[in-house]
Amino acid sequence: MENQVYETPVPEQKPKKKKKKGKWKWFIIGGIAVVVIGLVVISKMSANNIVMPVNVTQALTGDITQTVESSGMVASEEEKVYFSEVSGKVNSLHVTLGANVKAGDNVVSYDLEGLESELKKVELEAKANNYGIDATVASLNESQRKSSEAAANYDEAVKYVAHYSDCVGQINEQLSKANGLSGQEAALQAEITELEAKLAAKPGSEKTEKKLEEKKKELKSIKKELEKYNVTELQSALEVCSGDLAEYKAQKAQYEAAKEADPSLGSQKAQQSALKEVSQLTTETARKNFRKAQDGVVIDFNGIISKIEVTEGQTVTEGTPLFTLESMEKVKATISVSKYDLEKIAIGQKARVTINGQEYEGTLSAINRIAQANQSGTPMVNADIHIENPDDNIFLGVEAKVSLETAKKEKALLIPVECVNSDMSGDFCWAVVNGIVTRKDIETGISTDTYMEVLSGLEEGDQVVTDMTVALEEGMEVMPIEGTAEEASMTPAAE
Repeated sequence: MENQVYETPVPEQKPKKKKKKGKWKWFIIGGIAVVVIGLVVISKMSANNIVMPVNVTQALTGDITQTVESSGMVASEEEKVYFSEVSGKVNSLHVTLGANVKAGDNVVSYDLEGLESELKKVELEAKANNYGIDATVASLNESQRKSSEAAANYDEAVKYVAHYSDCVGQINEQLSKANGLSGQEAALQAEITELEAKLAAKPGSEKTEKKLEEKKKELKSIKKELEKYNVTELQSALEVCSGDLAEYKAQKAQYEAAKEADPSLGSQKAQQSALKEVSQLTTETARKNFRKAQDGVVIDFNGIISKIEVTEGQTVTEGTPLFTLESMEKVKATISVSKYDLEKIAIGQKARVTINGQEYEGTLSAINRIAQANQSGTPMVNADIHIENPDDNIFLGVEAKVSLETAKKEKALLIPVECVNSDMSGDFCWAVVNGIVTRKDIETGISTDTYMEVLSGLEEGDQVVTDMTVALEEGMEVMPIEGTAEEASMTPAAE
């Protein structure tokens, strides 16, 4: 007998209708009537020795494929968040949300004019610092030569050290106050913005309006207080005072050890050398920043822009997220699997994935180890189906229908699923042997919506009862009728 191929049909998803109590009532009454009529017919047949006809089919050998049907969402398997490697102003953004980009595309450019000005400023500052460092070193060398004069000048050096220490202290105190006021100003501005948003969402709120007015008065007061401090001038003065302080401290140390070789001169020279190295590193960092800005931001792989976090004209710092890129060449469909189907699935199983009316081959690539409750509160496990050979018909975030092949058996013994019954003893079916109804205890295997694999309990060609509308008893004499119209429409053609 030729092998049979059984496919699992995917039932059309129709919206569920509300069940009406009246329909159920008549359905139950009708069912009871059928059973009563059946018992009466059986009784009359038994009384008249008439054999009851029953519909049967033969257990056949064929191929069967078990699937898990599900739906999920299409997502990318490769995602990258691009961060700014430059501190500066975004001059141009050459992409929009959802845009297709290719590897090598330059999608972000920076304000090079501003960065170039910043670089020149850093280079000039470094040059000036180096002049100061060189001068300090020269001064230290000169101090060694003039050690004999140190005793006479020691008191004067101590006075200047005290003076410039006080100067530095006062400037630092003012800068600290200015910074504190700036922090208060920023915090108040944030509170005002939040209150204005609340007032816009709920106009007429007296409480919010009153609080907003109070915060504005506080901000005005803070700004007025902040105007007393010229931070730029203070920082410049601090730099001057700090330089003078360092110089006089060096002189003080030199004069104090006038009669002996000053042991700190070597450390002071090492300090100046370190300061020069720091200055060089700062300059090189600024140059690298400018070179990176010239290169812009270049895409690493083909994909689409799924998120944009900056706008043109925005000033960013190094490490600011710019946008997110998702690959369209490496995509997946993520489905949810219930506990009943979880034992059937395994990594590497093949699947058919339908997206946007197109069918693709897929492979089960990952199974999440944590279950999450769905909207109904049922624990579900997510699984990823890698999609082979994706094309332009695939869109991220759309629904995908997945038919996952979980098991396949060739030359299996098969019977229709409606023939299988279960009770406390296990699975069984009614068979007709020499015209007599016989219970067959069976062991079942994989199944589809239509057919069930029988591992033991039946043999090929055995007649099993398909008519479940009649009451059967073991030992009952019946007339088997094969090949009903209904059965013929359900049975697939042979290979």
